[in-house]
Amino acid sequence: MAQKTPKGTIAIEEAVLNPAGLSWIAGSAALFNPGESSSSASEKSPSNNLNQLLLDIHHERLAQMDAHGVEYMLLSLTSPGAQGEPDAAKARALAAEANDWLAAQVAQNPARFGAFAAVSMHNAEDAVAEATRAVKELGMFGVMLNDYQVVAEGGDAEGKKYYDAAEFRPFWKAIQELDVPVYFHPRYPQAKDLEPGTRYGDRKQILGAAVQFHLDLSMHLYALCSSGVFDEFPKVQVLAGHLGEG
Repeated sequence: MAQKTPKGTIAIEEAVLNPAGLSWIAGSAALFNPGESSSSASEKSPSNNLNQLLLDIHHERLAQMDAHGVEYMLLSLTSPGAQGEPDAAKARALAAEANDWLAAQVAQNPARFGAFAAVSMHNAEDAVAEATRAVKELGMFGVMLNDYQVVAEGGDAEGKKYYDAAEFRPFWKAIQELDVPVYFHPRYPQAKDLEPGTRYGDRKQILGAAVQFHLDLSMHLYALCSSGVFDEFPKVQVLAGHLGEG
C-alpha cells in the first residue's frame, strides 16, 4: 500500500516576486549576490533562476507544496521590497502594486494561499494607510517588514529608519487595532555597506542567514522591545524569521 504524503503544514514567510518587481530587483541585485560586484550581479538579474522561482506561484511551487505536505502557504513580497526603495512615493507605489498583485494571485486559489502585505515605512501615515487597505480590503493576514527602511538623505547618500522611533507610534497603534501580526524579515546590507573597508565588505563570509541576518535584525528587535512600544500597545504581535540557521 502506497504511503500517503502527510498534509496539514502551513508555511509562512514564503517569498514571491511580482513581474513589475523585476526592475527593482535588478537594482537590488547586490543584496542577493553579496559575494559579487554590483555590476556583475545586475547583469544576472532579472533572468536568473532564483527570480524565476520567485515569480512562480501556481505551477512548480504548488507542485512542491503537494509533494511535501504543505497544505497552505502565506506569500510575501521578497526582500527588500518597499524597504529597499529610498524614494517615499516610489516605495508607496511599489507596496500598493505588489499587494494588488498578491491579492489577485491568492484569489486564484484561496484554499491554498494567503498573503502578508508589503508597506512603505518612510512615514507612519503611508504605512497605516496601506496596512489598513491590505487587511480590510484585500484580506491579508498581516504585514511583512524587511528590517529597516532605506531613506534618501540628499545626493547619493541613503539613511535608515528603524521603527522604535516615536514617529511610528501611529503605525503600531493601527497594527494593534487591526489585530494582525507584523513579520520582521532580515535582509542583506545595502550595496554601499558591502564595499571594501566596511564591516561586512571585509567579512563577506558572515553575510546571510547563518550570522549577519540575526545579528542585524536582533538589534532592531531589541530596540523595539526597549522602546516602550509593547507597553503602550500590549496586543501588538511581532514575528521574526531567520534568527540562526545553517
